Amino acid sequence: MDHAVVSGTDPVDAAAVSALIDGVYACVLDRGRWPGVLESLCHEIGGCAASLNIHNLATRVPELLVEHGTDPVASRAYVETYAGLNPLIDAILLYIPPGQVDTVYRTADLPAFRRSRFYREWVGPQAWGDWLSCVLIRTTSSLAMLAVARRERDGPFSPQDVEFVRLLAPHLQRATMLSRVFDDRDAKREGLSALVDRIRAPAFLVNPAGTVAFVNAAGEQLLAEGSVLQARDGRLTPCDGDTRRRFAEALYAEAGAPVSLVFGPPQDRRLLWVAPASAASGGHSIVLVTSREDDLPLPGPLLVEAFGLTAAEIRVLVALLKRRTMAEIAQDLGITPRTAKAHLQHLFEKTGTRRQADLLAEVMALVPPISVF
Repeated sequence: MDHAVVSGTDPVDAAAVSALIDGVYACVLDRGRWPGVLESLCHEIGGCAASLNIHNLATRVPELLVEHGTDPVASRAYVETYAGLNPLIDAILLYIPPGQVDTVYRTADLPAFRRSRFYREWVGPQAWGDWLSCVLIRTTSSLAMLAVARRERDGPFSPQDVEFVRLLAPHLQRATMLSRVFDDRDAKREGLSALVDRIRAPAFLVNPAGTVAFVNAAGEQLLAEGSVLQARDGRLTPCDGDTRRRFAEALYAEAGAPVSLVFGPPQDRRLLWVAPASAASGGHSIVLVTSREDDLPLPGPLLVEAFGLTAAEIRVLVALLKRRTMAEIAQDLGITPRTAKAHLQHLFEKTGTRRQADLLAEVMALVPPISVF
């Protein structure tokens, strides 16, 4: 449902964020959709060009470069010459945490940047001014990032523009990581099951008949434990009866944004991620499960920014994720049942939901990416 997302200035258009999130996840198995997503992002925040790339930090050469709005000649020159001269890689991007959104006008030494060869020969001739960036993945060997450029005549990106991208960042991170696994070229060469076998988290391919077509080693171990998932007559199903219906709905949903579900007994909570079947996956649904964690990775700052939740409301929300009843929550938090119910009502109002299941689904859409490597 649509609601305004709280920001430091004007509200961010939640409907536009939601539409872009759907588009981002459609790119996981169809890389050809990325340019359209980048074009939509530029339209929303006033950018003139955007790129999604993974830099090899040893060679400084982009391994993946998806673009919108960049002149093909300039794009080729970047790969061949200027990627290794980009001072922003060292000056900004290597020192900010993944998911944080920054702009050149706010963080860079502009006089020094404009004196650089990179600016004089590559940025300046394109009449670009401000440049918004977000690190999506950083490892010891590679750096994946989103960059959006703006014409110099259009001025700097606004706080609202930065907020818009920050709300997209967790989904861009997740989709980028999964795209590295489900690469179209690798899929043709190795087959989808071979790619799933490379994933560290428990992972399953479920065919159109609802049976498990492939499971990786971590998934086999999870099934052997038998505490959260089982395969009955070859059909993957949660042990938790309350989760089975939602899991089945996610498996057979129309292709689109993946679905996140919290499930499992209180002592073994998991986050389950389902990518519905699509033509790109050969009609198979893809199921990933988090490794066991004491606490689910709830993004407190994003919850405050996206929904305006208070600390007390977040504590109630965390307890709901752990399947605590309202009476148990009141006792655990040292508050009256009436106060606990009031917090729950505020959660419904602020997230635009009416049921606990819808509330948790809305919140889990902001959970950081599942670790798959």
